[in-house]
Amino acid sequence: MTNDSIPYTGTWRFTDLSRCEDGPVTGAQLARMTVGEIPYTHGLAPIERKNLPGYDSGVLCLLIGMFLLLASNFRHYSTFFKNFFYDLFSVRRREQTFSVRTFSETGVQTSIVLIACFAESIIINSAFPERVAMGPVSGDFFIIGMLTVTALLYYLWQLAAYSTVGAIFTDKVSARMWMKGFNASQSLLSMMIVIPAIVVLFNPSASATVMILGIISYVFARLVFICKGFRLFYDNFGSLIYFILYLCSLEIVPLVLLYRAVLFIHNLLL
Repeated sequence: MTNDSIPYTGTWRFTDLSRCEDGPVTGAQLARMTVGEIPYTHGLAPIERKNLPGYDSGVLCLLIGMFLLLASNFRHYSTFFKNFFYDLFSVRRREQTFSVRTFSETGVQTSIVLIACFAESIIINSAFPERVAMGPVSGDFFIIGMLTVTALLYYLWQLAAYSTVGAIFTDKVSARMWMKGFNASQSLLSMMIVIPAIVVLFNPSASATVMILGIISYVFARLVFICKGFRLFYDNFGSLIYFILYLCSLEIVPLVLLYRAVLFIHNLLL
C-alpha cells in the first residue's frame, strides 16, 4: 500500500513544501493543505456603528424642552379636556361657542401643537436612513430641527388659510367652531403620534411600522376635521362644489407641496 492511499489525520508542521516531521510530504497530502494566509485568522472587518437619533444631545435637548413645556401647563389640562371632545366632534351652537379661550388653554394648545410638530419631524426623519454631518452640529439634530420648523410653518399657514376661508364663506360662529375643530384635530394627532415618535427615536429599525402608524394617524385626524367641516358648511347639493374646491385647495395641494419641500430639505443636506 502506498503513502498516497493512507489518509493523514494529524497536524502538519513543515519547514518547506516537501518535508514534515513525519516524513516526506506526498502530492496528495500537499493538495489537501492550505498554503499561505488563512482568511479566518484575520477576523471580521470593523463596521462603523450608526448614530441613533435618540443618542444625539441636540435632539434630546429638544425632546426634554418639549416635555418641560408640556409639564409647565399640566395643571390646566383638566380645563382643556373639558372642551376637547366638544371642539372635535360637535357642531351644536351653544353659548359656550362664543366664549374666548383663556390664556391657560392657549398655553396647553401651544405646547401640544409644538409636540405634534416635533413628533412629525422625528417620524419623517426616520424615513430617510442616511445621516449627514454638519460640522459641530450633528445631522440628526439639524434635519429634525429644520423639519420641526417646517411643520410649524405649515400649521401656521393652515391657521391663516382656514381663518380666511371661514371669514369669507361663513358666519363668525361657524368659522370659530371650525377653527376649534382644527386645533382639536391637531391635539388628537399629537396624542396619537408622540409615543411612536419616541420609539423610533431610539429604535430606527421600527421606522417602517412607525411611518405606517404616522400616516394612519394623520389621515384619521384629518378625516375627523374634514367631517366636522362638512357638517358645518353643507346646506344643499350645490354646496358640494365649494366643498370639493376646499378639499383640493387646502387639503390636497398643500400636502403635495409640503412633500416636495421635505424632499428638497433632505436632498439639500445630503
